[in-house]
Amino acid sequence: MLAILGGGGLAACAPRTEPVAPPGLTFLRSYSAPESWLLLRLAGVNGVKPRRRIDCYRLSYPTHGSDGRRAMATGMVALPRGAKARGLVSFQHGTTTTRTAVPSNLSTDGLAGAILFGGAGYAAVAPDYLGLGGSKGPHPYLVAGDAARAVTDIIAAARRIEGVPGAPAFLVGFSQGGHASLAALRALEAAGQPVLGAAAIAGPHNLLTISFKNALRGGSPQHSLYLAYTARGYAARYGQPLASLLAPAYVELVPDLFDRPHTPEEIIAALPGDPRALFTPRFLAAYDTGGRHWFLDAMAANEVSGFTPKAPVRLYYGDLDIDVPPEEAIATARRMTAAGADARAVDVGAVGHDPSVLKAAPMILEWLEALSAPL
Repeated sequence: MLAILGGGGLAACAPRTEPVAPPGLTFLRSYSAPESWLLLRLAGVNGVKPRRRIDCYRLSYPTHGSDGRRAMATGMVALPRGAKARGLVSFQHGTTTTRTAVPSNLSTDGLAGAILFGGAGYAAVAPDYLGLGGSKGPHPYLVAGDAARAVTDIIAAARRIEGVPGAPAFLVGFSQGGHASLAALRALEAAGQPVLGAAAIAGPHNLLTISFKNALRGGSPQHSLYLAYTARGYAARYGQPLASLLAPAYVELVPDLFDRPHTPEEIIAALPGDPRALFTPRFLAAYDTGGRHWFLDAMAANEVSGFTPKAPVRLYYGDLDIDVPPEEAIATARRMTAAGADARAVDVGAVGHDPSVLKAAPMILEWLEALSAPL
């Protein structure tokens, strides 16, 4: 879930010209079509040729927290210069452990989404999510409702910008962002708002039934990080004590790791290699014997595969992904298809977690172009 698209190379080019920012936006950078092409190639995305210069902005927009109180969130907006946008794409980023490594600061994956879709002539938005960027409080990691709200509210804010069309949005996300994209799809359609399509890459859609079981085995160095992040986010979101879930050695350590800036490497080094060692014996006994626990109930409540989307859905996966197993995409597509949805799992080849987004990106753009083509 930790999106690493070519390291820091994507943010290397300086802006050529600075446009007049639309009201409510703060200009960040501009990228020509040749610069965008080069950056995508450096990141490892092949077969895409951007056609438009894009201007990237930081957007602050109103939303509300899980307590219902008004809050401000941040995200990025990328607009093609000199032409009305062909449509609106919302890109949901993967896991980040710091407030600053977010699209509104031109994070690697946020910028990749901007130049991929903005360069093709679309308006692109990318929310930072609640608890990240300029939003206050702990990040509610993998809380479906909070993720959905961050997406739907940035889409609503973007549609108030001149030149952004009001046509149905296209949703795309990687890893955590895949989960957020399906959560947003469900929320938008429940509110009667049509969606053009949704593409999720390596998303943990079945948190309890697939993702947790896989992570608890500890096949990836990042599994303890994912589980600790989820525990921190869920305890804060649902008002539960971490001591009811985490072993004593991690009750104070885990909030410190995620509430103050730490790199993924620092967090991984501070956590046990065996993810089961994170948890109390009482919790593990409840899980192993099929018992009840608030954390298990919360993961079940935040799964995003159990609905029937009206929009077409594509679920991309790499055969060698050990962070989020291929079963996530395959099982979700099977479940949605059985309910009558247009949902397909798409195998991008023998690649792992982070490389899967590089392979999927050209496929998703091609699918978006087909959906956007006039009948």
